[in-house]
Amino acid sequence: MTALTPPRRGDPAAAPARPGPRRRSAQHNTADPVRIAFLDDDHVLTLVQRLLTARTAPDWQAVADFFAPDLPDLAAVRTLRSELSPHGGVALTSRPDEATVLVLRRGTADRGVIEAAPRLRLVQRLGARPTAIDLEAARERGIEVSCLPRPSLVRTAEHALLLMLALVKRLPAADRSVRAGSGCPGRDVTYNWAGLTGLGGLEGRTLGIVGLGEVGSLVAERARAFGMRLLYTGRTRRSPAQERELGVDYRSLPDLLAESHVVSLHVPGAGRGAPLLGPAEFAAMRPGSLLVNTGRGRLVDEHALYEALVEGRLGGAGLDVHRVEPRPRTDPLCALDSVVLTPHIAGGSRLGVLDEVAQIFENVRAVLAGGVPVHGRVVGTS
Repeated sequence: MTALTPPRRGDPAAAPARPGPRRRSAQHNTADPVRIAFLDDDHVLTLVQRLLTARTAPDWQAVADFFAPDLPDLAAVRTLRSELSPHGGVALTSRPDEATVLVLRRGTADRGVIEAAPRLRLVQRLGARPTAIDLEAARERGIEVSCLPRPSLVRTAEHALLLMLALVKRLPAADRSVRAGSGCPGRDVTYNWAGLTGLGGLEGRTLGIVGLGEVGSLVAERARAFGMRLLYTGRTRRSPAQERELGVDYRSLPDLLAESHVVSLHVPGAGRGAPLLGPAEFAAMRPGSLLVNTGRGRLVDEHALYEALVEGRLGGAGLDVHRVEPRPRTDPLCALDSVVLTPHIAGGSRLGVLDEVAQIFENVRAVLAGGVPVHGRVVGTS
């Protein structure tokens, strides 16, 4: 990969990319330090921190490596960050109470955090909903709040549906049969000339969503369009209004496993403890049902999954995340026709992250210039 060099002073690329929004209050006093605090270690937020502090060629190469195997064009992001670097009066802090800007993905900006930060101007969340942000406390202080939908989460939801369709339509077997020239001699019609059996669909089937967070909710919206019945489980039950809006019914995990034709995993992970789905859970699943995992590889006991598939208790599995990545070619699951495997690509190209980074930078710049967030504004001073 070609090394990336940091922008030089005087370079036209270092000029502001666009004029800021119409100002609605005084600009930030440049005599006061601007401090940005990141409340969690989400990989995109880690990248933002690297971009803010990158000075040397190795620093920029580390940023480029994040996007491999794609080759990023960071010129636009360099331009956006030109006024947000330590040399531009902006610095990172590990103390939220010192922050002018709080940035979070899964962190919490509750009333205590907001009231403890007297210089706070913006709470920026990477995610579509103001989860764990006290909007009333922000409104009382005149603090801007922005929530940015993540395109990568939409793509992950799409990929979950792709795996479901690939399983019920037997897509890998259908593709192989055409390439191999397979056919059933003596047939009078060309429909299904390869003689594939076990073909199905999603309409009328029950989908069990484990984890109705942002991705799980996006999956529910898309699966409903296919005519599926929707169940969900999670640590916290949604309100009746939220359940009606998404068209979902709550079940305990055992009941969800027993009722669902397809189980789709969308929870962060099980840490170092036992997998979420092991021998007992696979035994409790509806006979012939399908498992889709775009969440975390450690959620699934893959040996128990293999046994359930070989014994015919499960009908198939679609896995984008794996216990070991890359998955070894000799792994037993690779030999099963009932398994569809993809190499952790559900979120799409990492180049899409550049759009998320650019939106964060534009919002911060706009607020510091006395304006309002350009993207995803939820709460403002008016």
